[in-house]
Amino acid sequence: MSIFTFLLLKEVFTMFDVTKLQGVFAPIVTPFNEKEEILYDDIAYNIDIYNNTKLRGYMPLGSNGEFQGLTDEESVKVLKTVYKHKQKDRIIVGGCGRESAYKTIEFIKRVAEYGLDLAFILPPHYFLSKMTEEVLLEYYIKVADESPIPIVVYNAPKFSAGLNLSPDLISKLAKHSNIIAIKNSSDTPNSEYIKATSGLDFYIIAGNIKTFYQGLCDGAVGGVLSTASIFPEYCCTLYEFFRAGDLESAKNLHSFLYNTSINTVGSLGVSGVKACMTIRGLRGGHVRLPLKDVTDQEFDNIKSWFVKEGIEKLL
Repeated sequence: MSIFTFLLLKEVFTMFDVTKLQGVFAPIVTPFNEKEEILYDDIAYNIDIYNNTKLRGYMPLGSNGEFQGLTDEESVKVLKTVYKHKQKDRIIVGGCGRESAYKTIEFIKRVAEYGLDLAFILPPHYFLSKMTEEVLLEYYIKVADESPIPIVVYNAPKFSAGLNLSPDLISKLAKHSNIIAIKNSSDTPNSEYIKATSGLDFYIIAGNIKTFYQGLCDGAVGGVLSTASIFPEYCCTLYEFFRAGDLESAKNLHSFLYNTSINTVGSLGVSGVKACMTIRGLRGGHVRLPLKDVTDQEFDNIKSWFVKEGIEKLL
């Protein structure tokens, strides 16, 4: 990108308000019935419950939303449902990554009309061997140039065929005024991305409960956490403890949540998240093939753990 283009973009894109990212975001699951039809009323029900917590916002159309198995029409309707039911002060960050820059830009422009505040972009990975850092840099710059809303890079190797975005690549992307953050769900420490983007208007978001507390200590501004879909009030309290300087309470609560996550969701993935939500009084629903619902035994094991730990329904 030329200096002229960069300066022009600085004029076009307004400075991002970092307070929009400060806090905890819950990924929004897409509940299905036994026929694998989306239960939009159940999405609305969950948002109504989440509105009574201190969540900063919601992330529909991510991995927990099974975005890869939705049509574009369904994705738009999911976003409309979340927007209609969210409180005005809540932010929507939606998964918009597609396997081409053209398709990604087209989708962002379409859903930006429905209250999407930020677009999360998982890197293209179908042609994995061709996804060099040079190609990925060009892809993200192209999308950011044409997106009407700010971009958050979504680094999640387990959902992108093992593709991990390096701190060096992120340091280059961070110079673009419409690329404002990275959601880091990789094993690369958040501190490395913070160091690589030092001095830039760019922010780090922890991508899982495992790294949330340490991420905050290192300088992450918040987290998008699967655990927050199940335990929104616990996750928000952890964040509040940290912001208040009560690091011991924050660390202890983090240990409790991480231990609970390992012993309930564990390796169950989206199916486990949905089961945990259902036990807590939310509406997780079924998954779509090729995913499979948890077994009765797995469901009972989760329920028993909740009882043992004194975890009650959210309602």
